[in-house]
Amino acid sequence: MPPTRNPGKSKRRDGLIRAVTTPLGFYVLALLIIEATLAIVLTSSKLDAQEVWRGFLWMIGTFIGVVVVVTALTILQPKNLLYGKEEHANPALDPGALRDAIEELIAKNVKAEALKPPER
Repeated sequence: MPPTRNPGKSKRRDGLIRAVTTPLGFYVLALLIIEATLAIVLTSSKLDAQEVWRGFLWMIGTFIGVVVVVTALTILQPKNLLYGKEEHANPALDPGALRDAIEELIAKNVKAEALKPPER
C-alpha cells in the first residue's frame, strides 16, 4: 500500500517555495536547507566525535561561504539580488516615455480651456 501524503506538510512546503520571490530569498532558503540537513545528519548518525566535529566545521564553512557570495554579489551587482517577479517580468519604463504618455493622455482627455492659465 503506498504511503499517504500529509496535506498539511505539503501545503507548508508549497508556501515556503512560493515565498521565495527574490534571489536573496533563494540564498536564505538554500542556506537553511543545507544547515538543517547537516544538523540532522550529524545529530542522528552514529559517527564518532572527530567526524561530527568535521561535519560541524563544514556547516560553519558553508554558512561563511554563502555570506561571502551574497556579500560579493551585493557589492558588485546589488540589483540582481533584490529584484522581484514584478520587476523582472515588467521592467521599468523610460521616464521620457512615461512623460510622453502622460502628456498624450492630458491632451486627449482634458478640455483646452482648462489648460489655459487663469486670467487676473
